[in-house]
Amino acid sequence: MSVTRMCETENGTWLIGSHEADWSYKPLITRQYVLRSEDRGKTWTILPNPRHGGWYVPSFNRMDEGRPISLGGSKVLMLLRTPEGHLWSTRSLDDGLTWTDPVPTSLIHPDAPAMVFHLSDGKTLVVFHHNRCSDRTYTGLDGSKEELMKDRSEVWVSLSKDEGETWSEPRFLFANALYPNMPNPWYSYQCSYLDMFLDGDMINMFVPHRWQRVCHLQFSEQELFNLPGVKDLSI
Repeated sequence: MSVTRMCETENGTWLIGSHEADWSYKPLITRQYVLRSEDRGKTWTILPNPRHGGWYVPSFNRMDEGRPISLGGSKVLMLLRTPEGHLWSTRSLDDGLTWTDPVPTSLIHPDAPAMVFHLSDGKTLVVFHHNRCSDRTYTGLDGSKEELMKDRSEVWVSLSKDEGETWSEPRFLFANALYPNMPNPWYSYQCSYLDMFLDGDMINMFVPHRWQRVCHLQFSEQELFNLPGVKDLSI
């Protein structure tokens, strides 16, 4: 399956971050792949290896919901979901033919999807991440562990001007501050899987709020640079 954005490189190659999930295992086992097409979807190849040979974090047997994003020319970055406590990354310098071994980034994030986009200059990357990870005894994601679900309640912003090699200190964007009155913690705190597009310098963001409705948020791109950091919010 694939639930994050694909990308098209400057050479016209399509890349989809796709994964398999085997729910017969407790806890769940996942593997991350890239589906690659040079003919606009008529034929596809699967990387890095045929199923079941995808990428994963050995200590958790998990990696999924990768989000590839073109960096121009033949360069591609992909951020990856893991339960390790950070987003991981892999990159390609040859239009998605080969990829580096995935490694953890500095971006703190729970077992939730990667959400990365370009700003209007076409170079700066913005990643929306939750900047918290409370689950140090991971046993799977079934919605029953409230602390793990709470980790999805905040959205922070980090920027990169060097193609994702390094990321700025996180800045706070918003939080789901509603009373957790849903029958399952999975719903009460959910702010993951957001998407965005730019209209000039205006960010249009869409958030599947609590899995109940889509919220449309609109704000100037410049506001990303004026958001408070951790020290600003400390009492």
